[in-house]
Amino acid sequence: MDIIDILDSKVKDTNKEKNELKERVKSLEYEIATYKKNIKTLETKNNFYKDELTLVLSELDEVVKNIDV
Repeated sequence: MDIIDILDSKVKDTNKEKNELKERVKSLEYEIATYKKNIKTLETKNNFYKDELTLVLSELDEVVKNIDV
């Protein structure tokens, strides 16, 4: 009976670890999804600001050219 008890205990411990790892994986998958969404938002904002900056620099260039004339 001692061997059976030891094996039973090991199986229970292994199952407990497996369930804990499954929960951790779910948590990490959620974090990854959140990070992907945040990255997409940042890329969108970056493109917007890049376009705005390009427009402002173009307008500034026009103003500087007009001042020289």
